[in-house]
Amino acid sequence: MSDPARVKADLVPYTQEYSGVVRSWIESEETYQLVCRGINFPPPDDIVDSWQRKGVVSYILYANQKPVAYGEIWERPVEQAAEITHVLVDPYKRSRGYGTKLLELLYERAATRRGVARVLVNLYHQSPEALGCYLKAGFELTGTATHIAGLKMMRLVEK
Repeated sequence: MSDPARVKADLVPYTQEYSGVVRSWIESEETYQLVCRGINFPPPDDIVDSWQRKGVVSYILYANQKPVAYGEIWERPVEQAAEITHVLVDPYKRSRGYGTKLLELLYERAATRRGVARVLVNLYHQSPEALGCYLKAGFELTGTATHIAGLKMMRLVEK
């Protein structure tokens, strides 16, 4: 695995032109279930666009002039928090530090938002790779998710 600090990549705002590319990264029933909690593979063509709504800001991680990962920041104002969701890495780029880099950059964006004291991530499946990625990005295990079985992770905002 690559050191995420050495991964050269930048976030760009998601636009509909990336919909097909991001959807193509949902390459298996397992990925569909893990990332989207979907049950009827393959996912609909418009699945990524269906995630776009008020209170959600979506990003593409670009490396070597190509999109390599996708993630979202959801507003959680009542909790004084932001939540990172729908983290998805191109299957041919996994285990190279891109997921960790994406999480670090999303954390930085979320942490600068007014009223955000912590950034949350929920892990709804048993994936040692995802757990390791979240831990490397500075998130700490804080308990179990409340609405769906899984782990709740958090990183406090340092201001």
